Amino acid sequence: MDDCISSLLSQVLNIAYDNDMAVIMKPFHHSDTPPCADCETRTIILNSNWYERNALPMHAAHEVEHILNGDTGTLYYHNCYAKYGSEGAANRGAIEILVPLYFADVEPEDANSQQFMDSLCIPNSLEGCVDTTIRDFYSDK
Repeated sequence: MDDCISSLLSQVLNIAYDNDMAVIMKPFHHSDTPPCADCETRTIILNSNWYERNALPMHAAHEVEHILNGDTGTLYYHNCYAKYGSEGAANRGAIEILVPLYFADVEPEDANSQQFMDSLCIPNSLEGCVDTTIRDFYSDK
């Protein structure tokens, strides 16, 4: 995992800790065992052996959002393409967490949404949300 991805993951995990969440990150035997959030115990479980290591910041932010959104139950990251319902809300919130972290030192003219999505394995189905969030980020600066 490169330094940028590791830094993003650390920053997202700090958001979890700052919001009284526990984080368990361990290598599961299968590289496709998805992350999950146990909302009742405020615990996020991440597979450090995930087959797309660059997706870990998005996974972590997504699981943080489930807890911040007050979702209930144990929720597995099974539909990263979701745009609606609690999965869609967690995806949108994850992007809202990641954009300011990723673009903090990037000038507006150098901001590249496709590079952001590619580097964090964010599916193209979330492109509209990404574009809006980036635009809002720079308009608020």
